[in-house]
Amino acid sequence: MRRFVGAIPVAVASLLICGASATVHGDGQGPDENRQLALARAATARFHNPAVALAEHYVDLGPNPEEGGAIEYVNFDLIFSCTLDVEHPQALRYVPSGNGLRLIAVEYAIPIPCSPTPPEDFLPGVGEWETEPNAPAWMMAVYIWSGRSQQKAEGHD
Repeated sequence: MRRFVGAIPVAVASLLICGASATVHGDGQGPDENRQLALARAATARFHNPAVALAEHYVDLGPNPEEGGAIEYVNFDLIFSCTLDVEHPQALRYVPSGNGLRLIAVEYAIPIPCSPTPPEDFLPGVGEWETEPNAPAWMMAVYIWSGRSQQKAEGHD
């Protein structure tokens, strides 16, 4: 776990979901990264049921047009903590599937006031941290629950 300390403007939380973020598939990494991604999969498997995400303080923000309409659930407590932990992503991405939602990705986000530079030592080599206009945060989405072909179909590749 990595802890960042700093003031966080309230506006950051509402802006985080407005932008796109770097995406990776979580396959073909080095052994350490693959171990961390396996931890992320194990820790987030329970979120295949969106009701569990809601019970654990994720908020359904609905479709995000910047992410191809993926439905985003965000845990603002995790954002405000200024902490990055592979087992506790700040956001979850779902797509409609059948009569429900299917989890496709986790997203890590850290407000820039907490980390003025990209947190390159968190999941190194897995993806690139990006900032977005109107969202003063570093963000990285990791598609650990979706195959490459599904992402291409959804415009996430």
